Amino acid sequence: YTFTPNTGECANTQTLTIGVNPIIVPSFSPVSPICSGENLSSLPTTSNNGISGTWSPALDNTTTTTYTFTPNTGQCATVETLTINVTPNEVPTFAAVAPICTGEILNPFPTTSSNGITGTWSPGLNNTSTTTYTFTPDAGQCATNQTSTITVNPIETPNFAAVAPICIGDVLSPLPTTSTNGIAGTWSPTLNNTATTTYTFTPNTGECATPQTLTITVN
Repeated sequence: YTFTPNTGECANTQTLTIGVNPIIVPSFSPVSPICSGENLSSLPTTSNNGISGTWSPALDNTTTTTYTFTPNTGQCATVETLTINVTPNEVPTFAAVAPICTGEILNPFPTTSSNGITGTWSPGLNNTSTTTYTFTPDAGQCATNQTSTITVNPIETPNFAAVAPICIGDVLSPLPTTSTNGIAGTWSPTLNNTATTTYTFTPNTGECATPQTLTITVN
């Protein structure tokens, strides 16, 4: 600015400069999205273009949040915001595996869940003992571990009370279709009250049990 004395003043003109600094917009590198619960590094307190300040609110690694950067006093800079996206974790879903009998074939688990999450299972399949398996999602997916238990039932031997010998032609009561230890099934051949015969009990499908024999003596 130039100061010009009024006419009649015995004085020289004078100048005065007032510096006006431009308003700077603080710039920050974007933060890549994270999965819920992942580590979230502290935001820088100095912008890429040299503005210092503070952030609010406190970092939250469980939900998408917009943070506000407030420049320190004495700097010609605007308030700036930065949004960090937090993706919620999905729970891998799998169809339940029906119980099996010891030694039966156990098909491999699918490596992709029904809701599209890929990963691996551990430990190796075991068709001799009830086992809980853990599914670990592949890296880069926002998903939690999942477990699945496959029940392996032991093979039982059906137990039956012995049948006392009979005489030819005596009445022969039907054999029980459920063993004393609870296994259901069928007998063959049909009962014969004229000759000593060995009968075979075949457990019903789905019963973890072995066939059993019973001999009825006919005198």
